Amino acid sequence: MQENRYSLSLYSTLLIICLFLSLPFGFLSGCSGKSKQAKASPESVSEKRNIAELPNIGEIVTTERALQLCEHYGFNYLADRIEDNPDLFKEWEFDGCSMTPTKVLSEIIKVPSLTEICLRHDLGYAYGDPGNAEERLIVDRKFLNDLLSGGVGKFAAKAMFDAVRIGGKEALCLSFSWGFARVASCKLGVGLILKK
Repeated sequence: MQENRYSLSLYSTLLIICLFLSLPFGFLSGCSGKSKQAKASPESVSEKRNIAELPNIGEIVTTERALQLCEHYGFNYLADRIEDNPDLFKEWEFDGCSMTPTKVLSEIIKVPSLTEICLRHDLGYAYGDPGNAEERLIVDRKFLNDLLSGGVGKFAAKAMFDAVRIGGKEALCLSFSWGFARVASCKLGVGLILKK
């Protein structure tokens, strides 16, 4: 019983460290909570050939590029959602694993694919259906499975899963909250305000 309390306490402490000590880093590294409106920009032939290439951290992801990435990863339901209503979405800045120093974390936990895992999760969040808690849970569970299959230890993967479950809530209206690529105002405590 004592050992169980110790591991729960240790787990809670790690989760708090992941959530709260990384907040200043996230804000200092440009996590401003603001997305820019999508601008039409022609892609070069070489960009079209290299669509599988990940955006760099800090790079702007246009709606068109996101559509290509969704198609590349087989996220057909997201691609359909974007294609059906492209004007509902805005461009956004890819920040890696939001609120964490992704490259450093990738080195620490020895998972070179961490940036790509976080990109796939970001695509699910950016184009997630507002108010759809079931879809969000599916996206977060896929994130957990991707972390585990990518080589992240169970303890760290669970802490990262818990962090997105807590910090990614739509009602928080953060730059990485559920549905963050929507062109819609967001009311703190409520979430996205969609026009009917």
